[in-house]
Amino acid sequence: MGTTIVITTIHKPVFIKDLCWNINLYGHDNVDILIIGDLKTPLIKDYCQNVSLEFNIPIQYLDIEAQEKALTDYKPLLDLFPYNTPDRVILGGVIAYLRGCERIIAVDDDNFVTNADFVGFHSVAGQTKDMPVLQNDLGWYNVHSILKEERDIPFYPRGYPFSKRLLESSQGAYKPLIAKVVVNQGLVEGDPDIDALTRLANLIKVEGFKKGTIIHFGLWKTWSPFNYQNTCLSRELIPCYYRPPLGLRNADIWTAYIFNKLAEHFGDIITFGQPLVKQIRNEHNLFDDLKIELQNNIETDYFVEMLQAVTLTKPNYFDVLIELLNKVEIDDSHPMTKGFIEEYKIWCNVISEGACACT
Repeated sequence: MGTTIVITTIHKPVFIKDLCWNINLYGHDNVDILIIGDLKTPLIKDYCQNVSLEFNIPIQYLDIEAQEKALTDYKPLLDLFPYNTPDRVILGGVIAYLRGCERIIAVDDDNFVTNADFVGFHSVAGQTKDMPVLQNDLGWYNVHSILKEERDIPFYPRGYPFSKRLLESSQGAYKPLIAKVVVNQGLVEGDPDIDALTRLANLIKVEGFKKGTIIHFGLWKTWSPFNYQNTCLSRELIPCYYRPPLGLRNADIWTAYIFNKLAEHFGDIITFGQPLVKQIRNEHNLFDDLKIELQNNIETDYFVEMLQAVTLTKPNYFDVLIELLNKVEIDDSHPMTKGFIEEYKIWCNVISEGACACT
């Protein structure tokens, strides 16, 4: 398949009907959906098969037993993912990669498609495109600044460095550029992905894009975090993607910063904006989220400065990832950073031994 949409859920995935409707609306026929179950997932195999027949779109549900069968030759990989964790969605990406997909789109089970061409906008990943790109002197851009908040409250993506939450982070100049897109992050209306501190301080509600803004663009020599929902990875980055458990709730954000570093090295771009989805967020305890995010927030500025200090030389994404992880210098006063990098090295070793790495 050209594009595999990867989902993990512990609920009946009723949202996939709208997703399939959107795929058919825009005439995409080289798409399949792979749903990764967990111990808490209800019996949904028949439901998924019925939706597949209704919309004539391949949908496969893999329970725990089916996942283990699909990855029989990759048991060390399975051992990296405990049960009852959303990180098991990464197994879906690996399975899709082994089947030869060109890209994967990761979707959370509380993401609901809008009228935007969901697969079409994400299909820029892996392609060389003529895109507007933004750059600013700060080297950081708040991609949420193009979203319209109902009370015009400014807000930042989860995990955005607190030292970069400045007026300049919402500014920058656009220019046309022909470059390869390696990641596409679609943004979220309704309840966007922000840190727990912001959620406790303000009830943020996104109504859509601001009028007059460029709603699909890349960043050039300018960084931004992205999460792992409504996000598309090109094929060569799939074996590079991991969320080390020691990163806790913000592990995906630190992985995004690693990808910012790798893409910048190759002169590739990460794009943002479309396709917009609406998030009806699953229930969270915000004070628990705040506790879990705190150490990551404290160390994030150090983490990104550490990445930016490294000079890279290797010729492909997987090898340059290993080079980066081996070259970073970490002091003992940043335990989460140290553990995160060590766990990421374990992932790389497992992927290498499984002959699954992109070369």
